[in-house]
Amino acid sequence: MRCSIVVRGIAALLLILPASAAVQAQTYPSRPITVVVPYPPGASTDFTARLLREPLSEALGQSVIIENRPGAGGTTGVAAVVNAAPDGHTLLVTVNAPLTMNVYLQKNFPFDPKTALAPIVTAADVLLVLAVNAAVPVKTVPELIDYAKKNADKKLSYGSAGIGSAHHIAGELLKQKTGIDMLHVPYRGGGPAIQDLVAGHIPISFGTTPAVLPQANAGTVRILALVEAKRSPDLPGVPTVAETVPDVVTMTWLGLFAPASTPKPIIERLNKIVVAALKRPDIIEKLKQQGASAVGGTPEELGERAKAELAHWGRVIPSIGITAE
Repeated sequence: MRCSIVVRGIAALLLILPASAAVQAQTYPSRPITVVVPYPPGASTDFTARLLREPLSEALGQSVIIENRPGAGGTTGVAAVVNAAPDGHTLLVTVNAPLTMNVYLQKNFPFDPKTALAPIVTAADVLLVLAVNAAVPVKTVPELIDYAKKNADKKLSYGSAGIGSAHHIAGELLKQKTGIDMLHVPYRGGGPAIQDLVAGHIPISFGTTPAVLPQANAGTVRILALVEAKRSPDLPGVPTVAETVPDVVTMTWLGLFAPASTPKPIIERLNKIVVAALKRPDIIEKLKQQGASAVGGTPEELGERAKAELAHWGRVIPSIGITAE
């Protein structure tokens, strides 16, 4: 008798849960939306979040607040969203590194990247570049390698968006495959790294195009190459690092996520809003001006992309010889 009562109780609970999620989705959103950006202002993640704020606010009928929460190469801000209520009122715009790279490079990583978040949509593909301060006397990757070898006693430094970032991986790949020695200087985001590159505090840095292009156009930094598999039609005159040093390639994209267990109707609604926004000519053009390409697609496609990349870096990162810090 007691067993049957328990079974009926569980069955009733299973019926209630979907109904509760449906009601929650129907009343969503009931208050302002917070979009967490796990990096400081000044780079691709922050730029993209602010670009999507208006279409999200208009479609949802609520204000959208951008909250920059940098730290630990993006892990701090992502963890805040992981631990937020799964009701669609706290979202995340992030580059891929905190979800596909950091787990292999940071001790005591605070969440399981396979299950901690619900993917919504891939917002954009972003270019990662290798740049130097304008005073550094090199214009190409071969010249940089030669310069680093001739100045080995100075031990050149390079900046990144933090330990575990695509910037960091690119630098360590370049070091491994060329034999040059560079000191890694991690920052709390790509924006601060490029600010220090402009100021001359570091001679070399990796950065996403939204952070680097304005400074390159102003003549304060010089872009040497893309850290991509192939050249970009938007920057046709810029070679890839891999043309000189094979396999120095990373991938950088921006995605919108929610905490795991966020009701599927909310995920689908947010996906529909952002996909529509990414088809707008003005948004496409603004992304293009920053060296980014609008993507879109389904939540499932973003989930598969993140899963495949997580496995990829799980093979590559140990081969570089980087240990978790």
